[in-house]
Amino acid sequence: MIIARAPATSANLGPGFDVIGVALDLAYDEVEIEIREGNGLEIAVEGLEASQIPTIPEQNTAGLVAKEIMNRKGIDAYLKIKIKKGVPQGVGLGSSAASASATAAAVARALGLYIDPIELVEIAAKGEIASSGVAHADNVAPSILGGFAVILSYNPMRVEKLMPPPHLEFALAIPRSIKKTTEKARAVLPKHIKLGEHVEAMTAYSMLLLGIIKGDIKLIGEAMNSDKIVEAARAKVYPGFLKAKEAALKAGALGVTLSGAGPTAIAVVDARKGDAWAIADVMRKAYEDEGVECSAAVCRPRLIGVEVFER
Repeated sequence: MIIARAPATSANLGPGFDVIGVALDLAYDEVEIEIREGNGLEIAVEGLEASQIPTIPEQNTAGLVAKEIMNRKGIDAYLKIKIKKGVPQGVGLGSSAASASATAAAVARALGLYIDPIELVEIAAKGEIASSGVAHADNVAPSILGGFAVILSYNPMRVEKLMPPPHLEFALAIPRSIKKTTEKARAVLPKHIKLGEHVEAMTAYSMLLLGIIKGDIKLIGEAMNSDKIVEAARAKVYPGFLKAKEAALKAGALGVTLSGAGPTAIAVVDARKGDAWAIADVMRKAYEDEGVECSAAVCRPRLIGVEVFER
């Protein structure tokens, strides 16, 4: 039996919509693969909110990924796929990406294939169609590679891994009573932006990349705090987020934004100077003051991505 374990992620990080994400040492999905005689796919799901996940291969992230690998490589096989959910769904922490990434790595190993990590990212991105309606790589890339993952091109797929500063921490407030799909969260985004807004967004994204490359946590936070397009559109549909952001900044966070499509709020903290748990707690309270059930968490970037084991 082959088992792969892939981490949760946070994508966008403010101004980097669909082109950057970071692996989080917070929660994980596991995927087990068994090969049986014949052709086809069998999917079972257990763990967090398992009953909400379809097991029909064409509607399931893992099913789409497994089919993509077999179609690309011209392989017929019967795969039994068991998904063990550890990453909560619908909160902006890359739940579907964790399943897609673990499946891509596990299926490749089970079938005796060597697939380049960048091709694995491309394959896993196809699995995101099940949850968002489009193939996007900003979550699967860091889940597979670890660290920060920057998408340089989608066609052809080009990804660069950047290592995080050693003292970077994230404080999170994870709402439990707000549920959404990535597809719905995309629907609220503006279809057109002004030239000045585009320039402002590019300066913020440049600041984010420079902060990561230089290991400047303050600059990373400033950049993550500067998105005025995607965050501004989505903040309107998440009661409590703007209050959580304001509270976190007052408590010492260097920057706050929505994690992925939200509603989780993610704050940047320099572990040498700030109290990440105190920041997470004030964000949690801000959500709860708006009647939103919420939990607090603290984590660091995960330096490595998906891991594969044999049992």
